[in-house]
Amino acid sequence: MALRTQRLRDPVHGLIVFEENDDLGQLAWRLINTPEFQRLRRVKQLGVSEFVFPGAVHSRFAHSIGVFHVARELVRIIEREATAARPFDHNRAEVAIIAALLHDLGHGPFSHAFEGVQMSRGVGKRHEEWTAELIRNPDGGVCPLLEGYRAGTTEEVASLLAAEDPIDIYHAVVSSSFDADRLDYLRRDRLMTGTGAGAIDFDWLMEHVRVADIVIDAPEGDTEEDTITVATFCLDLKALPAAEQFLLSRYTLHEQVYLHKTTRCIEAMIGTLLRRIATVAVDPDRASVQTGLEASQVLLRFFAPGGETIENYLALDDSAITGSLEKMRRGDDPVVAELAARLRERRLYKALDISRFGSDIGKQRQAARRIDRTFREKIDSGAVIKDESASVGIYTPIGGDEDKMHKKLHILDASGPREITEMSKIVEALASKRQFTRYYFADAADRDIAINRR
Repeated sequence: MALRTQRLRDPVHGLIVFEENDDLGQLAWRLINTPEFQRLRRVKQLGVSEFVFPGAVHSRFAHSIGVFHVARELVRIIEREATAARPFDHNRAEVAIIAALLHDLGHGPFSHAFEGVQMSRGVGKRHEEWTAELIRNPDGGVCPLLEGYRAGTTEEVASLLAAEDPIDIYHAVVSSSFDADRLDYLRRDRLMTGTGAGAIDFDWLMEHVRVADIVIDAPEGDTEEDTITVATFCLDLKALPAAEQFLLSRYTLHEQVYLHKTTRCIEAMIGTLLRRIATVAVDPDRASVQTGLEASQVLLRFFAPGGETIENYLALDDSAITGSLEKMRRGDDPVVAELAARLRERRLYKALDISRFGSDIGKQRQAARRIDRTFREKIDSGAVIKDESASVGIYTPIGGDEDKMHKKLHILDASGPREITEMSKIVEALASKRQFTRYYFADAADRDIAINRR
């Protein structure tokens, strides 16, 4: 079959081109057409955010292609910044670009909500582990293409994505404070949600990206022998105002979009529904009647003992849940039936943010203790959901951060790379995480009681 140039129109990046004479681009095009990657069309990038922002229906499929496009631009910067001491590694660069394309392959339905359910059950793998497993699967569509391109590429890509600590600049393409993932989702999510705040000066930032060594592990004594450094993306001093805006954009999107109280409420409701289905699915003889689902439905297959297989996971997507709500609402289990009906009709639990009781932390904690006492039985039963896992800070990604040095943004001045909070009072002020505590009430009258009882 003759190769030909392929083009995709993207609302963020414009035309994304896969040239016929570019072997890596043609590999990427074939990977995009695997069943594993096509599944990402059916997994929304922002999960349930469309309940709040109706335009936020873009998929992880579109996002992943955007990340691939940005990764190619970052690799060009690495090549531009290459030196005799740090020569450009063509093979490693190709691995980074393909890893960027495949980085979200293992996301489940409603992504972080689903993963939270699995973690709470103590049986689940994180999406990064699913991604590595899907890439390494010899019977899947991805591994044969990678090995056909160059022997050993499969393991190189999977290992790069799984690595928590960087060993070179190519790791920064997929995991750093300025990686391809962030550079796509910040622009894409802002566009698709219609959020006015959070714009970034992308072109100016990319123009001023540099490569420099930062210290990621310093010794406790005076000796420098054990100091560990790694090359990462830094920004020239001219880009400091744009860098501030870049981090403020992340902060704004987390505060206004990702951690929106209604979004978190719906995620909590879906989590409660899925945990209940998982509990019921343990008894295959009763599961179908209790949930209203056919025994062959993928949720029951996946949550059944021994059901967490690659085949079942690939069949899981957002539509597996949303398309089954009508049947679930007719199940015998009252929790499944009520939650399915509520989600289908958008009859949501009523949210109460503890900040309603003022900005004083002591008063907020006092109010939380009172609500906990008053609604202890309903919290235990799920009629009231307490959510205290959300926090936002200048470096906070979705799901929390480990505050590793390579995840922080560095600015180059005459003395070398400096972490941006040392140079920006604006960023320093937002460096500490702000915790959210919220309650979601099935009965609106209960929320009124929680608000008004002093």
